[in-house]
This record gives sequence, C-alpha cells and structure tokens, in this order.
Amino acid sequence: MMKRLILGLILLALVFPGTAPLSAAKLSQAAPAVDLVSLLAPPPAQDSDQARAELKELVEIQKKRTKEQEAYAQGDVEKDVFRFADVLGDKFKEADLPLTAALFKEVVAASKASVDPAKKFFDRTRPYAADKDINPCVKVEGPGESYPSGHATAGTAMAVILAQMVPEKKAEIFARGWAFAYNRMVGGVHYRSDIEAGRIAGTLIGYRLLETPSFRKEYKAAKAELRGALDLPQTEP
Repeated sequence: MMKRLILGLILLALVFPGTAPLSAAKLSQAAPAVDLVSLLAPPPAQDSDQARAELKELVEIQKKRTKEQEAYAQGDVEKDVFRFADVLGDKFKEADLPLTAALFKEVVAASKASVDPAKKFFDRTRPYAADKDINPCVKVEGPGESYPSGHATAGTAMAVILAQMVPEKKAEIFARGWAFAYNRMVGGVHYRSDIEAGRIAGTLIGYRLLETPSFRKEYKAAKAELRGALDLPQTEP
C-alpha cells in the first residue's frame, strides 16, 4: 500500500512538476459553474399530478425496500468515488490512489458549485416534508431544497469521468452511477424528477471538467495512477 502511495506521488512530480491539486476556488475559476437554472426545466408544481405520482412512487418504494437496500442507500450518502469499488474491485481504494482521490474531490466540489444556486432558485420541498407517509432511511439535514439532486449530480459527474479513465468498465460504471442516484429515492429524500435532473446536470458538469485544461492535467496523472493500480495498460489521456 505504501509503495503505491509513493509511486503515485512520484508520478505526479514527474509528469507535472510543481503542480498542486486545484482548490475549490481555483477549480471554479478554471471550470465555471454550469448555469443549471437556465438549462434545466423547472420541477413539477407541488400540486400537480406528476408531483403526486412521484410521491406515491416513493411510498411504494418505501414499502418494498429491504434492509440491504437501506444499507446500500445509507452508504451512498457520502459523495465518495470509492463507492464505485463494487464495480472496479478491491484495488480501487483511497489509501492507494491519492491522485485519484484528490481529482474526484474536485469533481464533487464542482458539482456542488453548480447545484447549490439551482436548488435555491427552484426551492422544491423535500418529499418527506411534503408527505408525512414518507420516512427517510438515510440521514437528513433539515428540509433543504430538493431539485436537482446533488447526490445524483455528483454521482453522475463521477461516473462520466471515471468511465473515461476506465472505458473497459464503462457500462458497469454508468450503471453504478445510476444506482447512486436511485438510492436517493430508496432513501426517501428525492423525487424521481430530482434525480433525473441531477443526471443531466452531472453529465454536463463531467464533460465541462474534461474540457478544462487545468483539470485535464490532474486527470491525466490520476488516470495513469488508477490504470496502474488496476493492472490495466496505459492509454492516451
């Protein structure tokens, strides 16, 4: 484990001498936040048929969810790329992948920078605040705003970038990204339209980052580190 950590740090120094991970502030300057208010359709009105149908769907999911599904949703509360280890295997762990860990923390920060203004603008009531029959099985922090889902956005953005790093597992990575989003419905904290909007947002953010030169520098080093750890051949970034 220590050997891989040292190799990762050496790789960063060799490929990009003097390069330090971008701070959230520098990242937002390098890749401006996506204007989700302009790009996304507004959520369904709270008294609309669609909103009622979405609440009903969450109640049905709640009735059928198993303890295993609850545990899975609870694990996905943390916006952590290493939740994708169930796709990439036991070699995909933070302790051995410092460059990869740093890169995806920036992805999560970029997602939040785009999502937070949209949440405040749309100001959608959380499902458990709208319907007393919905009992979340994951931790909630006050009523908050529901649309778009920040977890669905971050999970999708991570999947977009991770799939470019390990295209051999692209289908599985995107399926896991969808599960990350759907677990917010299992948890009872988001409507379907929240996570669908989050998947659109995450796709836009992921590709915005991949087109940002300063981000790509770190991406190239992290990709080399990750593919080496997974015993995959190195490819063009």
